[in-house]
Amino acid sequence: MSEDLTPLAPTATLSERLRAEIEAAQKTMKAAHAKATLRAYASDWVSFCEYCEERNFEALPAHPDVVALYLERQAREGRKTSTVGRRLAAINRYHRDAAIAPPSARDAAGTIATMLKGIRNTYGSKVQQKAPAEVDVLTSMLATIEGMGLRAVRDRAILAIGFASALRRSELVAVQCEEMSFVNSGLRIFIPRSKGDQGAQGTTIAVPNGRSIRPVNLLRHWLHQAGHTEGPVFRRLTRSDALTDAPMTDKSVARLVKAAAAAAGFDPALYSAHSLRAGFLTSAAASKASLFKMKDHARHKSLDTVAGYVRDASLFDDHAGDEIL
Repeated sequence: MSEDLTPLAPTATLSERLRAEIEAAQKTMKAAHAKATLRAYASDWVSFCEYCEERNFEALPAHPDVVALYLERQAREGRKTSTVGRRLAAINRYHRDAAIAPPSARDAAGTIATMLKGIRNTYGSKVQQKAPAEVDVLTSMLATIEGMGLRAVRDRAILAIGFASALRRSELVAVQCEEMSFVNSGLRIFIPRSKGDQGAQGTTIAVPNGRSIRPVNLLRHWLHQAGHTEGPVFRRLTRSDALTDAPMTDKSVARLVKAAAAAAGFDPALYSAHSLRAGFLTSAAASKASLFKMKDHARHKSLDTVAGYVRDASLFDDHAGDEIL
């Protein structure tokens, strides 16, 4: 028998073996949730515990009525209905982790469910989507970043690649040099894991060289100027524009988009890092790109999501009022 397959030493008790198996199983179960979700749950649980402590309520186990009161307070303070729902999920999860039936399962009167319905009817509203940075908007934003200094070269590259790749901002700052390959037609980027790929199967997307924005060319300029061939592609710079080994954060991408939008004369409040991804899809829809190609490139699970961009881009095409207005 190989050394790797040697069973636990005879001196190990059954309880020790069982404990090791349970710990391994718990670690695997935790992988079912993305790290970002677990961080959000932890923050949600702290919020709930603070609420209970201020009112002398017990947080664990929590009474369903207390949970309902907490959720209503969250909605009244301006939390989105999706956030309220996530906070309920976090409360239920922390109860299950403590081997206690979650409040929703002990809510015989249906108080929590009724409260959620009331919150949706009272506080629910249309999600405020950020404006897409379409081709003309992106071009104007890029034009505001002048010079050939390290920061200017990096910022132009990340805006252009963020748009052309349609990557989520967390994916964009996570791209590694080793995951990219330049080919005659442009650039191939391997995405090892993403929001829609929790199984970590990974996928490869293509970024064409382009003729107007030329994203691949801007990326080459950045890599040549920065001089690194390993690790994070888009790196943080010091205040004196010295290169560091640390990747940019997704929040720094959001700040860059807002700053470039403001410099180009647009309202920065309307733009975010997601504007790059949305801008690509909106522009692709306006150019009559294939719905299936858009879905594959953006890695959306459903065609319905992509179809929304197409509907927005074609609202005035063959309009029913063209001949009568």
